[in-house]
Amino acid sequence: MQYIIFLRAVNVSGKNLIKMAELKEKLSKAGYQDVQTYIQSGNILLKSDESSEKLATAINSLIKNEFGLDISVFALAEKELRKSLDDCPFSAELAPNHVFITYLNKEPENTVLELFKNIDLGPEEYLHKGKLFYFYLPSGMAKSKLNNNFIEKKLKVIATGRNLNTINKMLTLITK
Repeated sequence: MQYIIFLRAVNVSGKNLIKMAELKEKLSKAGYQDVQTYIQSGNILLKSDESSEKLATAINSLIKNEFGLDISVFALAEKELRKSLDDCPFSAELAPNHVFITYLNKEPENTVLELFKNIDLGPEEYLHKGKLFYFYLPSGMAKSKLNNNFIEKKLKVIATGRNLNTINKMLTLITK
């Protein structure tokens, strides 16, 4: 099965440094097929017969053993990634680098979601759907308070997000 792997907070601000070429080599040696990486922020394509959960755990263990880092791993089947994109509530006319899909390790509790709704986000917009949060950040991620750490703290989850440019590129790489 084709999987898209998103690593949380890799190669950000000089922390959790992993060279993607080296990780690609280690994943291939571990038996994963057709391993590809895209940019240095922890975006991987590969094929595996494992379930999403087992695959995420196995890659987390490989990274711990080979790089000494405990990185959260999100393993999404191709159809799951496509559905997250298809379900995006924001207009396709918005700048794709200002629209983000954030993947959560679990659904946030209702009480936490209610508190989140009361946060003043200014012009920023979001929609929650299960283990996904969709964000439109008119001024971009750099000027937003809706960064990954904020989301994790407020929602009490582990999360990783990608803008639509990255998600579309990952889907394009699958078809090549």
